[in-house]
Amino acid sequence: MDSWATPPGYLLILPKLRILLLGSYHKKRGLPKLERLKDYLIQNDMNNCRVVKDFVSPPKMDDEPEDRYNLRKSRYWMRHADILIFVFFPDVDNASVGVELQYAVDKILGVTWRIILAYPQEHPPSLISGLGKEIEEFSVVEFSNEKELHEQYGCIINLLHRFYDDVSNRTAGEWEYSSTSTDTTNTI
Repeated sequence: MDSWATPPGYLLILPKLRILLLGSYHKKRGLPKLERLKDYLIQNDMNNCRVVKDFVSPPKMDDEPEDRYNLRKSRYWMRHADILIFVFFPDVDNASVGVELQYAVDKILGVTWRIILAYPQEHPPSLISGLGKEIEEFSVVEFSNEKELHEQYGCIINLLHRFYDDVSNRTAGEWEYSSTSTDTTNTI
C-alpha cells in the first residue's frame, strides 16, 4: 500500500517545466515581487521558472529603448514557455502585462489553457473582457497579499498532466540551450 505515499509520476516533470512569470518591472512594487515568486517556485521544485530579464537572448539592438526590448524579449520567450503566469500587482502600472497577455492570446495558437492570470481580489484587470476570451478559459488566481500569491502554485500542479508526454522526455537544462525559435519575425 506504499503507492499512496509515492507522488504521482507527473510531479517528476516539475523541474523541467518551463514557467515564465510576466508582470510589472516597477523597481519597488513589481520586479522584487516577481523575483520572490520565482524564488518560491524554484524552492518548490519548479527549477525552470524565469522572468524575462533572466535571459540574455535575443540580444538588445543598438538604441533600442529598454521597455521595447523587454517586450520583444517577452514575446520571444512566451513561445518557449509551457506555462505563462501573468501577474497584475496592485498600485502599479500593469499596461505592459496587458500588452503581453493580449499578444499571447492573439498570436500564440492554443495558449489560453496554459495561461495563469494572477490579480488582486479587489482589482481584477479590466482588460480581460477585451481579450475576446471567457475568463473560464484561463486558470485564475486571486490574491490579497504576496503570501497568498505564492501559495497558489497548485494551479501549476493542476496543469501538469497535460504536459507529461512532452516534458518528461525533455532534457534537463536551461531554456536558452534547449530552445529553438518558433518565431520567424523579430518585430514588435
